[in-house]
Amino acid sequence: MLSKEEVLHLLNEAKKEVDRLETNRQEDLGNSINYIENELQLQRVLSQVEAYEKVLG
Repeated sequence: MLSKEEVLHLLNEAKKEVDRLETNRQEDLGNSINYIENELQLQRVLSQVEAYEKVLG
């Protein structure tokens, strides 16, 4: 089982990844496949953030 500090670390890392993926949205991703992959990753990481926040209460 993860400690509160470990979950906080994972939450912070996930939030950094969300920021990176949202920045990618504004850049030219080259084609629609790259855009879709970016959006899927973004949704996955946002779900992780939500889960970590629920764990922390």
